[in-house]
This record gives sequence, C-alpha cells and structure tokens, in this order.
Amino acid sequence: MSAAPRVGTVVLDFGRPEEARRAAASARDPEMEARVLIVENGASGPSTADHLRLPTNLGFAGGMNAGLARLAAEGCDRILLLNSDAVLEPGCLRALAAALDDPHLAAVGPVILRESDGRIESRGVRVDLRRGRVQLEGHGQAATDLSGIAPADALSGAVMMISRAALERVGPLDEDYFFSFEEIDWCVRARKAGFGLGVVLHARARHAGSQTIGRCSPDRLYYATRNHVRAAEKLEPRGGGARWARRAMILALGLGHALRQCEVARSSACGAVVGGFRDGCRGRTGRRNR
Repeated sequence: MSAAPRVGTVVLDFGRPEEARRAAASARDPEMEARVLIVENGASGPSTADHLRLPTNLGFAGGMNAGLARLAAEGCDRILLLNSDAVLEPGCLRALAAALDDPHLAAVGPVILRESDGRIESRGVRVDLRRGRVQLEGHGQAATDLSGIAPADALSGAVMMISRAALERVGPLDEDYFFSFEEIDWCVRARKAGFGLGVVLHARARHAGSQTIGRCSPDRLYYATRNHVRAAEKLEPRGGGARWARRAMILALGLGHALRQCEVARSSACGAVVGGFRDGCRGRTGRRNR
C-alpha cells in the first residue's frame, strides 16, 4: 500500500508577517500530513525549517519557485501556492489535495471569495490570448453551494495547488514577469503539455486582494498591462496587423480599467498603464525600473 501523498503549502510574505502567519495557519489541517513553508522576500537573517528567507525580492514567481523547490525536495507531491492575503476555509486543503488524485490535472484551485463582501472573486480564469482577453470567471456573483470539479483555462495564483509531476514536466513559474500573469503563463503551458486544470467547486478560500503590492499603488496597473502584453506575445505569437490589433485591445482594456477603478488617481493609473504597455511592447521584464 503506497503512502498518502504529502501536501505542502508555500506562503509568500512581502513584509506583512502577521498576514502571512494567518494564511499559514489556515493551511494546517490536523486530519492530514501537511507542511507549511513561509517564504520571506527581501528578508535578512538565516532561514529556518519553516521560514525560507531570500535576501533579494525575487517577485511572486521567484519567491514561489524557491518554496516549490524546497517542498518538492522534501517529498511533497502536491504543493499549494497561497498568497499571504488569502485564507483557506475549513476542508479546502483536503478537497484540493483529493482532486489531484486525477493524474490528468496539473493544478486545481478553490472558488475564491472576496473577503470584503463574500461574493465570488474568481471561479477560475477564462483565457483567450489570441484576442488578448483574460477574465475572472464568476467575478462579483453570489456564492452558491456546488460540488464537483469544473474545467478552467487558468487558475488564480492567490490559491492554486500544483502536482509535483506537472511541475516537473511544465517547469517552474516564469520569473521574468516579477508580479502578475505568471500563474496564467504556467497554466497555459500546462494545458499545452496535455494537462487539465480544475476548480473544486465545494472548496472555498477568501482573498483580501491587492495587499502585497498595495491597492493604491500604480505599480499593480503597470505590471498587469506589461505582463498581459508579454503573456500574449510569448504564448500566442502573432505577426503584422494581428499583433498590433491585439496590442490595441490590451491597451484599451487596461485604460478602461484605470478609468473605472477608484483606488489610484486616474492620471497616475492611466500613466502606469501606458508605461506598462510601452515596456511590454519593448520586451522589458523583471522589476519595474523607475
């Protein structure tokens, strides 16, 4: 009889330790063998068994990759990526781990609810990179009791469990994104490798959202636009007029969002979108240069 799969969780801490501890506590389940590792980006001091301290801020993908590598080396074959501003509801970890009994699934995620009002933030992500569109499924809808596993084009990186077998075949997250779209990139690569992705409809998590980079920071709009361009051109390359038509769509979507949101001054928001679009077209990657 084979041993039960060992489940691990990586919580990424960008200098909000209390938040990270809260997220980590939600990923500890007394009914299953589960390992939790907090990765501190840009931290001083030595690493410990439960804290991996990285002296340089490697961004979301770099921090998560360091945690994924540590837990995979320790024998975990199902590893949850958990944002520090997200919390699992009871039973969520077990439900996600059980769903990955299906070897055709590379990764699964729960229904993610907004912490502010309990409505759905994401029930998977719809991806059409040929047209340049990426949309959260179910966004803003009331949560309902459902069961089973729904197929998805991609999953939210706020809460996503990856199988080690898929990680070994697909590879790590692409660190050139630095922040935003790295999970979309990984999910698209997983589907191109022949895997499926699923949303476990009876699993729930809550997400505050935009806490890591700051809801009022123009940087989140910059990275979202720059990396949207990068993901589309890397994963679904197109040439000539089709390429520029898709770029125009991405710019229009970014500016539309900048004008609708109310956390960042509109002038700063639109400037961040235009800067991200310009740098995306120029192929710039990594941390934003100011």
